Amino acid sequence: MRPALLLCPALLLAQQPDARELLLSSAHALEKFPSYQIHSLSIIETRGGVNNHMELPTVISVRRPDLMRIESQNGPIGMTVVSDGLHTFIYFDQQKRFIKRAATSLPESSLGENGNLKDLPDMNSALESAGITGEKTMEIDDKPYDCWVVEAHYGLVNIPSKQLTIRNAVQISWISKTLGLTLQNSFTATLIVGTLVEPVEITEATTTMGLSLDSDLSDSLFKFTPPAGAVETPDWTLPGIVKPDVEGKPVPELKGAPAIKGKVALLNFCASWSKPCKQQTPVLEKLQREFRPSGFVVVYIDAGKAEPELLRSLSINAYPTLVLVNREGKVVSYEVGAQTEPVLRAALAKQGIKPVPAPPKPAAK
Repeated sequence: MRPALLLCPALLLAQQPDARELLLSSAHALEKFPSYQIHSLSIIETRGGVNNHMELPTVISVRRPDLMRIESQNGPIGMTVVSDGLHTFIYFDQQKRFIKRAATSLPESSLGENGNLKDLPDMNSALESAGITGEKTMEIDDKPYDCWVVEAHYGLVNIPSKQLTIRNAVQISWISKTLGLTLQNSFTATLIVGTLVEPVEITEATTTMGLSLDSDLSDSLFKFTPPAGAVETPDWTLPGIVKPDVEGKPVPELKGAPAIKGKVALLNFCASWSKPCKQQTPVLEKLQREFRPSGFVVVYIDAGKAEPELLRSLSINAYPTLVLVNREGKVVSYEVGAQTEPVLRAALAKQGIKPVPAPPKPAAK
């Protein structure tokens, strides 16, 4: 019996998945579900250079391909995001203001815009080690979920543009064995902020409180009705909704795209399921036919096939997003949502792309 006993630990270890792969794949596990609703609670603590405590209950409802609702509350401050297939609305109840975008965005990408660490890079690029440290069972809605406990350690991350350095980052995730979803997550790190003398110690813990997959979600859930007294405001004017800092900077490499060097290029980031993208296409095709002789080109970039690094570098998470690039290869305009023909013509005119005057008619004899 002794040889068999010696084999048992090895067999148990062989059954464990690779921790690194498990962690990376969990970030995309929700994408396989046509619909879902998740109730979660995030608790964020900062101490040292900044002392703060925040509790953020959130409800995310999704029905693919283009319907979404996010509701979150931080004390008296609440935010609602609704995508109805044609428009995305973002409403802050404290300001009683909302923006309306002719675009759609799903939470797998859009939540990063509003998170406490929204300006940080993809931490996976700094992943140094990951290991399974145990197994736990978690109950959600009186249903047990057996989980792998994965502990990950990250290397030093420097962000000069934000005057920020992240060090000693550790993440512990409870990942469902059957679903591949992260059901509980804690993240700790030390932040060195250029404007603060003392480091900031941050702890962020998120727990899934309710979970419904492949749910039959009502159409009414994805309709936005402005509350009484709410006022629409121009895009990028709500607190924390900041346009990405890309204008004036060189456009990243466009792998597999037509050459744009020396041309004025309009990068159209689109998705096949986005109705606003389909509505935008005829306008772009018309402008390209008219201005091609002047050195103008439209580059269509399918978000589902694009390099993830390209989407991250330009903060692309709504479709369409239109990025105008000048002849020197620098971004001169960044707009989220479908744009009207007059707006696009005005932007092109600033880059010297104008209608060619018709040749004069021959004088009558």
